[in-house]
Amino acid sequence: MRNAPVLLALLIFLTPPFLMAMDRPYQLPPKISELENGVYAAALTPMHPELSCDTAELADHCNDLLARGCKGVVLFGTTGEGPSFSVKERLNALERVIQAGVDPQKIILGNGSANIPDTVELAKGALKNNCRAILIAPPSFFKTVTEEGVIAFYREIIQATADPNLRVLLYHIPQFSGVPITTKIIHALREEFTDIVIGIKESEGNLNLAMEAIRIFPGFKVFVGNEKHIIETVQAGGSGTICGIANLYPELICSLYQQGKTANAANPQALLSFFEAMKGYPFVPAFKAMMQKKRGSAWHSVRPPLVPLSADQSNDFLGKVDIS
Repeated sequence: MRNAPVLLALLIFLTPPFLMAMDRPYQLPPKISELENGVYAAALTPMHPELSCDTAELADHCNDLLARGCKGVVLFGTTGEGPSFSVKERLNALERVIQAGVDPQKIILGNGSANIPDTVELAKGALKNNCRAILIAPPSFFKTVTEEGVIAFYREIIQATADPNLRVLLYHIPQFSGVPITTKIIHALREEFTDIVIGIKESEGNLNLAMEAIRIFPGFKVFVGNEKHIIETVQAGGSGTICGIANLYPELICSLYQQGKTANAANPQALLSFFEAMKGYPFVPAFKAMMQKKRGSAWHSVRPPLVPLSADQSNDFLGKVDIS
């Protein structure tokens, strides 16, 4: 019976519980489905009178946008006044919106931060809540930084988050951040973090950059922020849009995306007329004036340094746009 210990060990190994225990350390993380192309509304943030986020109203608004054709929503981006909210406020609001019934896989969270620790905390919070992705702008205080510095900023965030499920959209918005996302930056981050850095939101209105990114980086998600560029970029292979006007006219914006999938075409007069009406008005207070008319007082307030439209401004602006 010299082989008895060997046989006993073999029997133990072949029992199901042992096999299951052996298998656990080698299980791969669940495969993450690809971020869908389409229209993502850069959600405005409704507020209570004391300027805290009205999460119940925000959840209702998000679900309404999803029901009307949007693929998802971005919370606390530029249109959502993200930089005016603390990390704790944003994560608390995110949790409450999800508890109120918004599918977290339809949510992209904006970082709205110029430092690494806050952005990492937001990224980990988004992952904890099973959000689809995080939209990360470059740091906005120091100007004339090098491309190597911007690459290092994103690298530090990704490495400190240390989660293979992280999905990052770069955020090109130099008119606010003062720091552009160049094709060199995209190339370097795609080379180093192919499965994590999955796309970009181009919010400068730089059509050349968007088209170049589509051409140079196959499989890289390119979303535009300027609604007038949706048809042309989608026709060229772009992924769609993350935009503010989708709060107001989701069906119109979705129709632009569908048109781009079919053929290039001129923008509809309804969109051009809205852009004309917007001239001279700050976009977040103006959008909120429309939302207040549509949905009520939770949409009136903005956080300083932004200020609401005056009564005269609001009446003048609302007289120029379609509120239906």
